[in-house]
Amino acid sequence: MLDAAGQPAQGEVPEPDGPGELVTVLACGLCGSDVEKLGVAAAGTVLGHEVVAETEDGRRVALIHHLPCGECGRCLAGHESTCESFEAPTIRPGGFAERVRAGGWIDLPDGLDDTRWTAVEPLACVLRGVERVPPGRVLVVGHGFVGRLFAAVLARRGDEVFVLDSDPTRSGPAPDGPVGAAVICAQGGAEAAIAAVEPGGTVLVFADAGSIPAAPIYRRELSFVGSRSATPETMREAVGILPGLELPEPTVLPLERFAEGLELYRRREALKVVFVP
Repeated sequence: MLDAAGQPAQGEVPEPDGPGELVTVLACGLCGSDVEKLGVAAAGTVLGHEVVAETEDGRRVALIHHLPCGECGRCLAGHESTCESFEAPTIRPGGFAERVRAGGWIDLPDGLDDTRWTAVEPLACVLRGVERVPPGRVLVVGHGFVGRLFAAVLARRGDEVFVLDSDPTRSGPAPDGPVGAAVICAQGGAEAAIAAVEPGGTVLVFADAGSIPAAPIYRRELSFVGSRSATPETMREAVGILPGLELPEPTVLPLERFAEGLELYRRREALKVVFVP
């Protein structure tokens, strides 16, 4: 939980009451959005939303992070993450805990261990984003864990995929010419994406791209689209796809070693960190 300075510290809190079912957390992945909330979110906040848990009747599940209503105009137009119902918490107090109250989940089959299944939620976010990317030659800017998910899903779709990262050891193959679309998965990736996309191309903003210049957008008639979070439908799709993707093994640590895992992530020495209670 976050202390008075907004930094992570261990603490004891009561099990949450209210709607939903109490489940036992088996593993929870660290997301870049969790790191962005450090020093910002209120004291007492419990982060973590890439959660694999066990229900009271012994089922292993991936918890749904936020639920759209599915009926409003925004949901029907495919903008579920902007639904007024979406912001309500569905994992309370948060996944970096021993037990949480869950508002929904997707059942998990056998085939992967608990820590690998934590990738269901970020993969579901990626699957929703890929729907907004035209097929063809695609550049992924930022090749951390989410960037690798995008590259894997796009390649699975049949696209020709290129990768750029600020760390040369994570880059490649680089574009050999203009691309039809680019996906920004790293902060400040707008410049590289705009430089690579051909006139009339599309840029998916999946991370804070920083300042985006207007001139090349209107002069080259580029389309910028955004995507955030997942839906129950893409969560179900992710469960079916994840076992077939080749992804790096996560770094797994007990929750009491959170500070160590956070530093590994910040120093880019671990692509993915997963904590177990």
